[in-house]
Amino acid sequence: AGEQRVTGDVLDTASRPLRRDAELNLARILVAARDVFAEHGYEASMEQVAGRAGVGIGTLYRRFPNKGELLSAVVEAASQRTQQIAEDVLAESSPADGVFEFLRRCIAAPSCWRVIASRTPWTDDTTNSALSRVAPVVDTLLANARGAGTIALDVTFTDLALVLMSVRAVADLFDPHVPSGSDRFLELVMDGLRPGAAPLRTAPITLEELSAVLTVGGGDARRN
Repeated sequence: AGEQRVTGDVLDTASRPLRRDAELNLARILVAARDVFAEHGYEASMEQVAGRAGVGIGTLYRRFPNKGELLSAVVEAASQRTQQIAEDVLAESSPADGVFEFLRRCIAAPSCWRVIASRTPWTDDTTNSALSRVAPVVDTLLANARGAGTIALDVTFTDLALVLMSVRAVADLFDPHVPSGSDRFLELVMDGLRPGAAPLRTAPITLEELSAVLTVGGGDARRN
């Protein structure tokens, strides 16, 4: 019986470092993929990702049999990070500034937006998971800001999603050459979200329309 317990301990002890190594490899792969996709778009090779991550190409392909699955994992990690940013802001920032701090932190976070903008890579499951995870927390930030009188009453979650897409595109284009080149653009956009302007004449896009645009092979998002 004693030998069985020792054997079990050895097996458990040996398996934990293996699992830890696998977790570290996965984290390195996702960070490397995010950065390589941000620099080179979807045309980046799996070999480039493996080299940046410091893992063998076989290790990469065992984790992700193709580039589409790797990109989906990167997008999923990004949506989890966005949710965490929203939750942190909700806990740490004032109702008056929460929405704006959320936008600032999202733009400051590393992004693979270039590849997402140049190719609609999300599957239905990825899109719905990302939006359903982030939208409720951001809606709470919006409700708090409306109560504090710091944001226009007709601003919606999808409006903020489009703001992030547009500012990120400017940041990806200018910030590598002009440090913080997108900061002024972000300030201009955020000022447009504040109360005081005339009500917007166009209805916001819906979550379903946003999902359709972001999804591979998504349906026609045009309104009737």
